[in-house]
Amino acid sequence: MNELKSMWATVQPGTEEDLAGARRRLLNGMRPRRRFATAPRLLVAAGAAAAVVATPLIVATGTPAYAVTTNPDGTITVAVNELRDPDALEADLRAAGVAADVTFLPTDTWCAETPRFDSVDAAYDSEVAPAPGEVQRWRSFQATRILSQRELKISPEHIRPGETVVLEYSETPAGPGPWQLGTWLAEAGSTVKPCTPIPRPTS
Repeated sequence: MNELKSMWATVQPGTEEDLAGARRRLLNGMRPRRRFATAPRLLVAAGAAAAVVATPLIVATGTPAYAVTTNPDGTITVAVNELRDPDALEADLRAAGVAADVTFLPTDTWCAETPRFDSVDAAYDSEVAPAPGEVQRWRSFQATRILSQRELKISPEHIRPGETVVLEYSETPAGPGPWQLGTWLAEAGSTVKPCTPIPRPTS
């Protein structure tokens, strides 16, 4: 984990080329564990897409906990301001045409290692570190893209009928951002099991 944190220190907001280079640098240091296979997807700072239609969940303070935005190109932007009411976020994504399973995890936890679902690629349950450039070819990567620490873009064109977008948000108050986000695609017909939170390893 210390190695991963030191690699994060090299990631700076920048152009698409900068982000691609940062992902490559991170992948070169990945260990062959499921969670670390998607580490380059976590909390990458970049520019946000323009919003067109937003359907926010308004909480008592008047601040939206999240917003689901449909863009002119058919993509969907999810902006999360607070980890609250994942069921409502799932419902809004479903209304936007995307089946999703959303989990908001307590501080410094993740879902138990028992596979929750069958993924469409090696992004979730592979025990082998990906080869350089391989992650970019995974549909999990193509279907869900991190825009900033709080924004995610979903591209339905890369999601086949019956597949489910799986999102796991885990609070990390001591980290580089408010939380970490794992994004995957579950195979059509694969049931996404409930998440059992366990402490996140510290090394």
